[in-house]
Amino acid sequence: MIKQLFSTVFLALALVYVAPAQTKQSPPPPGPAPKIELGKYEHFTLKNGLKVYVVENHKQPVVSMSLVLDRDPILEGDKAGYVQAAGQMMRTGTRHRTKDQFDEQVDFIGADLSFTSTGFSASSLKKHLPTLVALTADALLHPDFKQEELDKVKKQLQAGLAQAKDNPDAIAGRTRGLLLYGKEHPYGELMTEETVNKITLQDIQQYYNTYYKPNIGYLAVVGDVTPKEVKKLLNKSLGKWQKGEVKQETYPLPKQPGQTQVVIVDRPSAVQSTLMLTNPADLKPGAEDAVAAQLMNNILGGGMDARLFKNLRETHGYTYGAYSSINNDEILGRFNANANVRNAVTDSAVAEFMNELHKIRNERVSEEELRDAKAYVMGSFGRGLENPATVAVYAINTARYNLPADYYANYLKKVEAVTAADVQRVAQKYVHPDKLYVLAVGNAAEIADKLQKFDKDDSQITYYSATGEKVDRTALSIPDGLTAEQVLADYVKAIGGKGNIEKIKDVTITSNATVQGMPLTMVQQQKGRDKFAMQVLMQNNPIQRVVINGDKGKMESPMQHLKKEIAKEELASQKLEADLFPVLQYDKLGIKTKLTGMEKVDGQEAYTVEVMLPNGQKSLHYFAKDSGLRLKEVNNLESPQGVVMQTKNYSQYKEVNGVKFPYVVETSIGPQVIKAEVQNIEVNKNLPDDTFKL
Repeated sequence: MIKQLFSTVFLALALVYVAPAQTKQSPPPPGPAPKIELGKYEHFTLKNGLKVYVVENHKQPVVSMSLVLDRDPILEGDKAGYVQAAGQMMRTGTRHRTKDQFDEQVDFIGADLSFTSTGFSASSLKKHLPTLVALTADALLHPDFKQEELDKVKKQLQAGLAQAKDNPDAIAGRTRGLLLYGKEHPYGELMTEETVNKITLQDIQQYYNTYYKPNIGYLAVVGDVTPKEVKKLLNKSLGKWQKGEVKQETYPLPKQPGQTQVVIVDRPSAVQSTLMLTNPADLKPGAEDAVAAQLMNNILGGGMDARLFKNLRETHGYTYGAYSSINNDEILGRFNANANVRNAVTDSAVAEFMNELHKIRNERVSEEELRDAKAYVMGSFGRGLENPATVAVYAINTARYNLPADYYANYLKKVEAVTAADVQRVAQKYVHPDKLYVLAVGNAAEIADKLQKFDKDDSQITYYSATGEKVDRTALSIPDGLTAEQVLADYVKAIGGKGNIEKIKDVTITSNATVQGMPLTMVQQQKGRDKFAMQVLMQNNPIQRVVINGDKGKMESPMQHLKKEIAKEELASQKLEADLFPVLQYDKLGIKTKLTGMEKVDGQEAYTVEVMLPNGQKSLHYFAKDSGLRLKEVNNLESPQGVVMQTKNYSQYKEVNGVKFPYVVETSIGPQVIKAEVQNIEVNKNLPDDTFKL
C-alpha cells in the first residue's frame, strides 16, 4: 500500500471534482480567497514520545481517538501479508482478556475499536471513555497472539486473495504496482497464497516488537473532553508504553519507462477491458506543486464534468465513466487514468485518453474550467473544517510532513493563486503520455492487435498473468496438430477413463463451504445422465434446492417461499452444469469445441478449450498440459446488472471407485467467492428415484 497521509486522503488535495451547473450568463469576477479560521487544538508529548493532539467539541457527549504509527513502508519478501496480518492480530485478545471477553466488553459500552498495522481507531460515549482507553491500552500494550487466531486471519487473507483473483480492477491494481515499482519494492510486491501460508506467530510478534512504539506515534483525540482529562487518562494507561528505536528504510526509486509500453493481462472470456494509463509522479505531500496538480487532475479526470468523462462517456459512449487521479507520496507517487470499456472500442478508448493527456499538456485550460475547479476545492475545504477531526488531521499532517506552520491557514490563497499556466506546467511535469504504461486487463485475442500501435518501447506487447508473473506468449503455443477433441480425450483418461466413469450409476457428494461467515452444507446428487439434485443447507435447514428430472426441472428457496420451474430453453445448460462428467455428452447434445490457446492457471500451463452450446452460449475450460485434469471453467452469465463472469477453479483431485473427483471447487461470481471442500463422496448406493421427485 502506498504510504498515505494521516487521513485516508490529503484533505482537499484528493477530492473528486464535480463542477457546478453551468449557465450562459457571464460569471462574476472572482473575489479574494476567503479567510480561513482553523479550529483550535492543544498538543502535548508524553514522556515516551507519543505526540497527542486534542480538539475539544462539546456539542455531543462522544469522543473519538485515532493513532497512526509513522513508519516507512516494509518489504515483506516471501512472507508478504504478515504486516496486514499483524494489524488484524492486535484485536484478537490480550494477556488479561480472551478475544471473546474483549469483544464482549467493547460491545457492552457500545464502543468501536479497530486496529491496523499502523495504529487504531476508537470511539465511545464520553461516560465510557475511561473504559475504552483501558481496553485500548490493554490491546496495545499486552497483546496475546495465538496460533488459532493467526490461522483465522490467514484464512481471511486467502479469501480476499481468492476474491481478487478474478476481479479485473483488483488485477489491474496489483499489476500497476508491479509495473511502477517492481517486486522488490514495498509498493510492488504481491501477497499470494504461498506467502500467506509462510506467515508465523514469530513474524507477528516481531512486527509488534519492532514497530508498535509510542515515539513514532501521533494520537488524535476529538470530542467532549479537555486536554487535562486526556493527559491524565493517557499518562495512567499508556505511560508504561516503552519507546524504542525504529529503523528508517530507504528504497531505490524505480525508473520511469523510456517510452510508452502496452501491458496486457489476458482474460479470454472477458467482454470488456479494464484500462489503466499510469506513470510515476515524484510529487511529495505538501509539495509546491500539490495544489496546482490537484486542480489539473480535477479538470482532466476528477469527476463527471471533467474532460475524460465528457469525452469517453458523453461524446463517444465507450464507458460508464472515465477518471484520473494523481497521488502524492513520500517515496514516489503516481498519475493514473482509468476506465472499463467494451472490447470492440478498447483501442479507440486508449486513443481518446491519449488525446486528452496530450491536450492538457499542450494547451492551457480555459478560465472557466479553472474557476469551477477552484470553486469546488475551496467549497470542499471549507466544508471539511466543519468536522472537528479535520483540525487534528491538519495539525498532525503539518508535523508528520514538515509542512509550514501556516500551510492550511494559507491553503485557499494557494488555490486562488494557481493560474492556467501553472496547470499546464504541472501537467507537463507529472503526466507523460509518451512515457507511461497502457495496462489492459481483458481478452487479448480481441484487443492485442489493436493496442500494438500504442507500444513504443520495443513494439512487442508485454503480458502478465493475473497473479503477477511475466508471461512468454511465444512459449505458450499450441503444439502442431493438437485438437480440442484430443485435449478432452486426455482429460477423460486422466480422471479414470470412459469405462470407469460409465460404471458410476449414481453419486452423492457432500461439501462444506462458508459464505460471508455463514457455514453451509451442499449436497450434490446425480443418477444416470438425466437426474440431478443440488441442495444447500444452513444448520441443517434447506435454503435452496434444484432438481432436474428428464425434461423438467425446478428451483426452490424454502426460506423465501419461492418455487420456480426451470424454463425449457434453460434446461440444457442447467443439465450440463449439473452433470459431473459433461464432456461425455458433448457429441450427443450437439456441443461444439475449439482449442483456442494456452494459458497459465495458478502457475500451471493449460490448454484453453472453448465450449459452445447449440444456443450459442460459450464457456472456457482449462486443462493442465501435464496432468490433463481440468483446472478452471469460466462462464459469462446474464444478470440484472449486465454480464457477470463466473469462474470455477478445480483442485485437489482424489480417486473414488477408479474415478478422480476435485475435492476443492472455488466459485467466483463478481466479488463473491464460495470455496466448497468435499467431505464425502458415495458412489453406486442405488439412490431412489424419489430423490429427484419434482
